[in-house]
Amino acid sequence: MILTTLVPITTGIVLIWISAEKLEKYSIAAAKKFGMSPFFIGSTVIAFGTSAPEMLTSFFAGLDNKGQMIIGNIIGSNVANLSLVFGITLFIIALKKQTIVQSISIIPNLGILILSTILTWFFIATNPFSISTSAVLLLVLVLVITFWYKTNSVVSLDNSKEVSKNFVTVKLISSLLVLIFAAWLITKGATNILNSFNLGELFVGYTVLAIGTSLPEIAAATSLALKGRYEAVAGTLIGSNIFNGLCVLAIPGLMNRPEMSLGWNYENWSFLLLILMAITVFFSLYIYQVTRQAKKASLFLSLIFLSTYFISLGFAY
Repeated sequence: MILTTLVPITTGIVLIWISAEKLEKYSIAAAKKFGMSPFFIGSTVIAFGTSAPEMLTSFFAGLDNKGQMIIGNIIGSNVANLSLVFGITLFIIALKKQTIVQSISIIPNLGILILSTILTWFFIATNPFSISTSAVLLLVLVLVITFWYKTNSVVSLDNSKEVSKNFVTVKLISSLLVLIFAAWLITKGATNILNSFNLGELFVGYTVLAIGTSLPEIAAATSLALKGRYEAVAGTLIGSNIFNGLCVLAIPGLMNRPEMSLGWNYENWSFLLLILMAITVFFSLYIYQVTRQAKKASLFLSLIFLSTYFISLGFAY
């Protein structure tokens, strides 16, 4: 039992932790090598890098016709990003007794985040497994990326370290292959848990897949907060959630497998989607406030963010 569940998941999580960071780093180096603009790098490469684990685990879950597990992964990852990851960041800043401030350039992205969350909710409530749904989501993603490029409103990470461009393509491909293998391991372990413990696809996707694939964001947010670079965290989480909703949700429809929708019941998800919408609005309002006036990080507020995810686990179960 342990060999078929915990070992694949633990190994996959460790490999995702390592390979996701490498994929992002070498993707940026490759983009610079081939003369791509910083704006294009920020709005596509970095956002893709932070959402790659969700994309790959969703792809492998789709191959096993685990449609509900994919939806659980998307909702769970997005809730985890805005409650768990941002809560950890705020908690660290509060312990360090620092003031939090954010550039006003992030405000348009807050609007995009809320609109993409509403769109995600709409398609999950109607038909998340159709080609038409995937087409609309990908079209909106292209429009968002175009907007980022035209307005220079870019989500970014702390990429101050220069990376050697020697053999960067080989390194990039190697990182992607390791990430693919890691995603397969986590999905395999999650499927074994599903079969062994008779848990629902929703709960397994919301917990095992979501937390496993959100570890790169957790690691990055913790590192940035400890370095005092907390302002980069919000932009990264916004970009990741937008990609999760618009790109990862498009995967089931593109696979054109009607059997993925078997047993689908929107009512099982409605409250979790309400939690996602609530934490998205709460997060956006908080970030908007600190763009207008710097605020002392609140320990109490960080605990509210953190507790939201753990409360949501009860509804997922």
